[in-house]
Amino acid sequence: MLHDTKPIKMKTTIKSIFIFCLLFIITISIKAQVGIGTNSPNGSAQLDVSSTTKGFLPPRMTYAQRNAITSPAIGLMVFCTNCGTGEPQFYNGTEWKNMIGGTGLGQAPAVASTIAASNISKTSVTSGGNITNDNGLAITARGVCWSISSNPTTANSKTIESGTTGSFTSNITGLNANTVYYLRAYAINAGGTNYGDQVSVRTTDYAIGESALGGKIAYLLQPGDPSYDANITHGLVATNADISTSAQWGCYGIFIGADGTAIGTGNQNTINITARCSAAGIAARLCADLVEGGYSDWFLPSKDELNKLYLNRVAIGGFSYADYWSSTEVNQNFAWYQIFTFFFQDGATKTYPSGYVRATRAF
Repeated sequence: MLHDTKPIKMKTTIKSIFIFCLLFIITISIKAQVGIGTNSPNGSAQLDVSSTTKGFLPPRMTYAQRNAITSPAIGLMVFCTNCGTGEPQFYNGTEWKNMIGGTGLGQAPAVASTIAASNISKTSVTSGGNITNDNGLAITARGVCWSISSNPTTANSKTIESGTTGSFTSNITGLNANTVYYLRAYAINAGGTNYGDQVSVRTTDYAIGESALGGKIAYLLQPGDPSYDANITHGLVATNADISTSAQWGCYGIFIGADGTAIGTGNQNTINITARCSAAGIAARLCADLVEGGYSDWFLPSKDELNKLYLNRVAIGGFSYADYWSSTEVNQNFAWYQIFTFFFQDGATKTYPSGYVRATRAF
């Protein structure tokens, strides 16, 4: 008599599967560790991920999405995509913290605009900005940053203003004349720094004879002059009046090496003269020791610099029809001077006692 053995075999199979699963669960429970990319997870780790070609990617979410997590567990980790420039963070039971010391704990303030520059002068302008939202984090600083290069940041020059959201103004000082500057409003909170749109402004320029920078504007560098810069005005300032009417050049019989004639060489000539010629009251030393208009970097002008003073003598004012020393020597016995009754320049003996002196400085 034949019997159907299928039910018995099926029961046996189910039993075997059950035993296998039970053993697997027991094995996993006993091992209590998971290794990904490794068969030997570290004994101190519940999860050991090993790779030399790939990284670990935590959940990525925005500041708003992170804050929408209900009852985050202590130690919960996320990557906040718009916190600062992007920050890996964890929850410490009270607040979210950056894992690697970044500053972006939340979202940076919203800066709607930068105010166009006004009250434009040679050395200052007024600007500002409008902050529309602090994004839930207190604003710790706001102001305007600026540079002669585009897209300035707070690493460049900046004002620092108090306040929170809304419009503000800033007085920007310490600028150079006839120079293009780029401005951006900024605001900072614990979430980072944001900037407004960029605006540009050119400061106004100096005029020959204008009172500024310790004296009178005597010359503005032109294309072809040494150190000329189309973006920034440079030039020479002369003292308001002569500082001597009876000075010698000094060091007769000694070649000093003060032979620079071009614009921009007067200062080095003066340094060379005062270093090698110890006599008191000589023309170069009178200039080097001068403190006037809040400046102490005066020098005796070179031959070409002195000629620029002569050409602009009417606008500068205060000159006499006399012989003015330059800082340029001809040889060991003679130095260049200029007769201010007319264009003539010539060499005079260094001991000539009636030389006039007009000090200059560069800007």
